[in-house]
Amino acid sequence: MPPTPPSIHVGKIKTGLKLFLAFSVVGFVIVFSRSSLGDTVRSLTNLDPRWLAAALGLVVFDWFVSALRIYIFANRIYSPITYGACMRSCFANVFLGGATPSQSGGAAAQIYVLWAEGMAVLDATVACFLGGFLGTVIVLLGCAVTFSLFAQPDFLGSNMRVVSGASLGLFALILLFVLFSLWFPQAFKNIVHGFLRRLPWMNRKLESKHRVEQLFETVDRYHELMTRFMVRGKMLFVLGLVLSAIIYLNKFMIAFVVLRGLGGTADVMTVLYMQVVLLLIFYFSPSPGASGFAEVTTIAVMGSVIPKGSEAAFVILWRFFTLVLNMMIGAGVLVGYLSGKRGRRRVSDDARAA
Repeated sequence: MPPTPPSIHVGKIKTGLKLFLAFSVVGFVIVFSRSSLGDTVRSLTNLDPRWLAAALGLVVFDWFVSALRIYIFANRIYSPITYGACMRSCFANVFLGGATPSQSGGAAAQIYVLWAEGMAVLDATVACFLGGFLGTVIVLLGCAVTFSLFAQPDFLGSNMRVVSGASLGLFALILLFVLFSLWFPQAFKNIVHGFLRRLPWMNRKLESKHRVEQLFETVDRYHELMTRFMVRGKMLFVLGLVLSAIIYLNKFMIAFVVLRGLGGTADVMTVLYMQVVLLLIFYFSPSPGASGFAEVTTIAVMGSVIPKGSEAAFVILWRFFTLVLNMMIGAGVLVGYLSGKRGRRRVSDDARAA
């Protein structure tokens, strides 16, 4: 029996959105302690529209490059997949990632969309893992090491250093685990099987007929796909890493553009380094979409370069361009798939049922 697609629970999404809003309000209450409502309105009113247009241009560019990153992996596994389907999967990823703790639902939404477009669940999982998360891990590790060698993070307090360092360590462990699964596939199988055996509910399932064989077939398929891209298909994987680097550089530049639009004068390298640190700090935040946590840590890290009185305006614009706008589009995309109006698999299933 092939793996089933991840469940998307509408009730949990609604709860997550409520929590996202609540934590965001708390975060902005703290942010507004640094700048009054009047200062914020003046900052937004005086914003240079050319920088605003530049920020929007970076957002649109991000849509196309993010979709391309997923497409190059998904299309190699399942050729009928379209570029448009991959772009929609990215929107769904951002939306549900923003509505769930630690962005945990984002991958499930992306896999669900690709499954609805005809991909097998495991194939979609590997494509998303390679195209999204693994690229993020490697790029962030590279950025963090590079900036640590050539920059002086004087703006970081001791608490921020501890949190960002812990997150960096977690990224490194994930990368080591992936490499271990590729270099020692049989040991990886045994570890996965042994771990699942220790879960009582999973142990009962594994004792069912052919469950162990199915588990090993799944692990073998995972290993085959990962090896195809990371060992035999090095150039494609390198292209994915290059696209990941472009994506994150582009995302980080949004903060620089918004800052310049508000009259900030910080140099681009300082802002880029601050963005790397911020992402490391709140990537695994337990609140939906890092709400509350992102707003507060942004001011803690970037407060020294944001013009006085424009702190809240910066956070509003930065969060809108890097998250909220994409979440709004992603909500519409995911509703289309959950309602059955979109998706090649749903259409074909309906036709067979008729």
